[in-house]
Amino acid sequence: MREIAVIFRKELRDAYRGRWLIAFAGTFALVALLLSLVQGSGGDIGQQGFSRTTAGLINLCLLLVPLLALVLGASSIAGERERGTLATLLAQPISSSQVIIGKYLGLVAAVWASIALGFGTAGMVMALVSPITDVNHYLLFVALSAVLATAMLSIGMLISVLSDGRLKALSIAIVAWFVMVLLYDLGAVGLALAVSSSGRTLLLVVLGNPIECVRILAIMSLEPDLEVLGPLGSYVANEVGTAAGIALLGSMLAVWALAPLAAALAVARTRDA
Repeated sequence: MREIAVIFRKELRDAYRGRWLIAFAGTFALVALLLSLVQGSGGDIGQQGFSRTTAGLINLCLLLVPLLALVLGASSIAGERERGTLATLLAQPISSSQVIIGKYLGLVAAVWASIALGFGTAGMVMALVSPITDVNHYLLFVALSAVLATAMLSIGMLISVLSDGRLKALSIAIVAWFVMVLLYDLGAVGLALAVSSSGRTLLLVVLGNPIECVRILAIMSLEPDLEVLGPLGSYVANEVGTAAGIALLGSMLAVWALAPLAAALAVARTRDA
């Protein structure tokens, strides 16, 4: 545990010194504030609550958070290997598993802090401008963003362990982000319907992408409208049920956070032994 704690603290120091934590926190805060101003231009923000701002943030955050987490995760181990510092670390009385877990936990803490600082600052500024109700939806959205970042960091760590260099890892991460965020809905639904037209196939499509899981959970928390949810979300709401659907999607997000990390640990034991 002491070795993991050392790597954990190192990652937090690197995040602070690299200024990326503050940069992304500022980006999140700026985006949230701009959206709140645009959404509130047609009426009083206090009367609308956070709901309209949160609804506007969902799609944008589903673009930014996975990109941030994938890039950070992918560059972690691959960057250390390319610079030769990974070999130096493993020459010490520390295992590859301890390095990966320490770096992963450090990145998770740093990204969580960035999300909390950014959206928290925006929320406080909006509250100072006008009394605001319906804060629970906004806080839930921030929590879902943190959960999504955790899952995507896990995927990024697996990409990093499998890659020889930082550039290769980042290239794979960008391609993965493009597929999961921009192409997944159309491609996966089309493939699922071509293979089988059953609702269970659509459910598997939803569970096969953590970004889709978070999108449906976020919309369900705001307004479980079948048209807004789309075909995948509609099936979950209609056939599985809202409560069971939320439990299932939440459980799958936990799997997405743990399974790629476990795979990364298994690969690292053989590759960097």
